Amino acid sequence: MNQSCLLVMLLLVPWGGQASDSRKPESERAVQALSGREVYMQSCAMCHSAGVAGAPRPGASEDWGERAKKGPAELMVSVLRGKGGMPPKGGNASLTGVGAYLALDYMLNGGK
Repeated sequence: MNQSCLLVMLLLVPWGGQASDSRKPESERAVQALSGREVYMQSCAMCHSAGVAGAPRPGASEDWGERAKKGPAELMVSVLRGKGGMPPKGGNASLTGVGAYLALDYMLNGGK
């Protein structure tokens, strides 16, 4: 399976079988309405802004070089499952696949 297919599948997981957005819990709808920066600030910045335990910092190309070569799909797996000292979803159990992707995209684009 190529990385694009995996990424699409990961993004669709939170909606599996739900008929409408209004059926989702309020907390899930609120997270989806956030921008990548907002998700990052709520769930990721505590560690990633300072590079705690080797966490890659947004905009620090030296932190992302080898990681970015793996591609966004593999990085999403790390975000969702956790890696090293990072717990799954950065410790935010309510973080959706979409929210995680938005935060990852924000960090990969140097915090822009």
